[in-house]
Amino acid sequence: MSKESTIEQEKFAKVIPHIENEYSPLKKVLVNRNPQLVTTFTDLVVNPIQGRSLEKVEHRGEIKVLPGAAECHGNLLKVLSENGVELLYSDVTPIKEGHTPLFTRDVGVVIDNRVLPSKMRYEYRSVEVPEMLSKISDGSIIRTNQEYKIEGGDVVFLEPNLLLIGIGPRTDVNGLNLLKGIYPGKEFISFSTVRKEEAFHIDTNLGILGKKHLVYLPELVPQDVVNLLKDRDYTFVEAEMSEHDTCCTNILAINDRRIIAPAENKITNSRIRKSGVEVIEVSLKDILSFGGGPHCLTLPLVRD
Repeated sequence: MSKESTIEQEKFAKVIPHIENEYSPLKKVLVNRNPQLVTTFTDLVVNPIQGRSLEKVEHRGEIKVLPGAAECHGNLLKVLSENGVELLYSDVTPIKEGHTPLFTRDVGVVIDNRVLPSKMRYEYRSVEVPEMLSKISDGSIIRTNQEYKIEGGDVVFLEPNLLLIGIGPRTDVNGLNLLKGIYPGKEFISFSTVRKEEAFHIDTNLGILGKKHLVYLPELVPQDVVNLLKDRDYTFVEAEMSEHDTCCTNILAINDRRIIAPAENKITNSRIRKSGVEVIEVSLKDILSFGGGPHCLTLPLVRD
């Protein structure tokens, strides 16, 4: 076989995932290809943060153009590449008018060397799941006939045998029980936000900064979860509640105590730095109103 043929095969080789936590060096990540233009719909409220941004829209039902969002997304992809992360691209053709797919995190749950396909809350996002699966080695895909709901933003992979699972409108107890059955050697801690009206994904309440080091919103994270983790020697940085709508806990660790965070959250980012974490800031101004930041925009597939 020629060298050129080998390179071409490697280019399209399917990935065998390897994720044992959310802070080891990030090597491969699934992202959406950077769009020329980002648009969004205004006829459906899909989460509380997006809902509050829609309150400022005069004509509901129209398609809204976010002129700076594509540049913000492109800058995030550039930072990832500059930090040695290989980008795998999802090319999704949206089925809802105005929807620009960006948030790859939601479409699957990657644990160890396997992927559980998400069952999305909103049908218009269902087309994103098979596109993700097309990049994954067939032997790594978990297939089941069980009924469940789960989205990747509700899974926090704390350490090899410990995960938090958010229970709410996107992920249900069936999803949690399914994971328990698939991974009997792991401990899963259920998580339900304090303010039910703010419930959609756990990563808008809490994020991983490094090994046993987290950022969280005390107003939203249950105290019993905090106490349980503190008993296991976890340390916490308190995020600023006034920065909740700019996704201050929606950060991505690319290494232990090295993260990418939205540049808009100056107070929270300052507190994180004071805790000994390197913060790489990326402006995501026109994307944050969707209710997601660097964590939502990326689905890690391989970490060292």
